[in-house]
Amino acid sequence: MNDRKRLAGGFRLGEWLVKPEDGSLKSTGKSVRLEPLLMDLLVFLCSRAGEVVPKQEVLDTIWGGRFVSDDTVKGSFYQLRKALGDDPRQPRFLETLPKRGFRVLVEPVPLEPDSDLVAKGRAALASEANPASLKQARLYFERALEAEPEHPAALAGLARTFVTMASLGFPGDLWSGAKRAAARAIELNPKLAEAHLALAAVKAVAEHDPPGAMAEVSAALESNPADSMALRWRARLNSALGRHPAAIADARQAADADPLSVPVRRDLLETLFLARRYSDVASEAARLFEIAPSAADIHLGMVWVFCVQGLDQKAFESFIAGIEALGVPPAQVEQAREAFRRGGLPEILKVWAGLLETGASIGQKMQNDLLVLYALMGDRDRSFRIIEAGFAQGNPFLLVLAESPVFDKLRGDPRYGEWIGKLGLEGS
Repeated sequence: MNDRKRLAGGFRLGEWLVKPEDGSLKSTGKSVRLEPLLMDLLVFLCSRAGEVVPKQEVLDTIWGGRFVSDDTVKGSFYQLRKALGDDPRQPRFLETLPKRGFRVLVEPVPLEPDSDLVAKGRAALASEANPASLKQARLYFERALEAEPEHPAALAGLARTFVTMASLGFPGDLWSGAKRAAARAIELNPKLAEAHLALAAVKAVAEHDPPGAMAEVSAALESNPADSMALRWRARLNSALGRHPAAIADARQAADADPLSVPVRRDLLETLFLARRYSDVASEAARLFEIAPSAADIHLGMVWVFCVQGLDQKAFESFIAGIEALGVPPAQVEQAREAFRRGGLPEILKVWAGLLETGASIGQKMQNDLLVLYALMGDRDRSFRIIEAGFAQGNPFLLVLAESPVFDKLRGDPRYGEWIGKLGLEGS
């Protein structure tokens, strides 16, 4: 390796993390600071790793050809070896070859710039949320933190990744990891909106503290009043607490800022539904279908909207459109039509729940959809079992329990009020 520029942004040398810009050497439990000349010497020798570098070339490069005594050179190498924990009699890093020169024995590994890794992590998060993209995002942020453990943006990105993974049911203590990373990022940079939003999610979902979550969202919006993600989170929290006009205003502002984003407009549709603004839901759904005509989740979501209004035929038509968009075979679509002819919408809901319970062709087993289906069917025992499991797992969907019309049939049960209290939604 003959290019010192490749090492200027930092590199690994065995167990050591070398950062030329601040003169630091770090390994597990150890941290050493080198004076600039010693760091220049280390970087130069590492740029020629594996080669024997003549003493005169070292003098010309590091000391600029100035006259220096042998004791000065020997002292510099002594300090460098001491910092690396190297033994000149059995060298691991730096070898002296009498009358020939010096040689670095370990190949240095350049670090990718932290900003590049953070950018890659954010790009992975911006893609479709699936196991592969989330694991890749986590890897990028963790690699950035290996290079710089106190990197605020990388900590915030990692916290956001953990929040998304936890929300999707990934195993592990992800909520705690998200809290630690977000809290540290805020300590380092109190104006980092992304970290405040990750901490807001932790407080709302894992700690059941909507007021605390709202405070974190407010902190994020202080840094950037037009932050679309912060507006969406404030809309969700306001909806959860029954503050529907404020929620709709936030959701509309987010949609105006990003009018072609399906997730943003889907949030607006959900906000309108929680406010029971059904005609506005229909208008927003029409806009969404213009952007994404074959969006199965929107068709299937409209089933709930029509169902709570008692519009069974429209609900059934949305169900058929949804399963066809998912690619369900024609024979099964016809079975659904027969079920509707036989027992109406209640029969469709029953069949749908059965398919989800067995993980059949409509898709993977979705606890949120099952909860909605059993609630709509009035099956309280099954509904509350799913709520209990979701509470233990930190399922963010439970934030809508107090306000969503799909849970109207649960409201007379004493267990319903108990869960509203446990979720911190008593004020709704």
